Amino acid sequence: MESQQLERKAIPNNLVLIGMFASGKSTVGRFLAEKIRYDFVDVDQLIERRFQKPLDRVMDLVGMKEFMKAEEEVILTLRHRHCVIAPGGSAVYYPKAMRHLKSLGTCVFLKVPLAEIKKRVAIWPRKAVVYRGGTTLPALYRERQPLYERYADLRVDSSSRSAELVTNLILRKLGAIPPSAPKKKAKPRRGVSARR
Repeated sequence: MESQQLERKAIPNNLVLIGMFASGKSTVGRFLAEKIRYDFVDVDQLIERRFQKPLDRVMDLVGMKEFMKAEEEVILTLRHRHCVIAPGGSAVYYPKAMRHLKSLGTCVFLKVPLAEIKKRVAIWPRKAVVYRGGTTLPALYRERQPLYERYADLRVDSSSRSAELVTNLILRKLGAIPPSAPKKKAKPRRGVSARR
């Protein structure tokens, strides 16, 4: 990881990464947390801890309606400071929970085109994914995109980019890393003649 001087005052108390599953919330979240020396909080892991089961088993066990209730409750219990928080992609279905997340910090939408999501997800695990109206991946994508846009404070394209690059883009947008200085064109040297 490159060593850069960060403008600490530009980094909010918490950063909340929102977006579709396979958008890189956990991967980028861990990298970002390490870079800014924050803790990383994965809401899916908190749900798994609560039920002592993997996420897909939780949904099988309690059903989608109860899972959504549990997911919202877990989000509403968050009281963290100096954390990068990655809620599930379905967090945007809960207005009260999203207001709570926004009160904790800045919401960063990791934008990934549908074609890229399809590449990242070989078999869409519909059973472990919360969906309200859309039961296909394209329908779910269309359903959620306006919600991510509504709650986002910042938007970052995370498609075909490394976690390090996405992290740096987020920090630049926050003002924690100064923008790259434009490269100066080399001036021709005086007194040098092209003719011989």
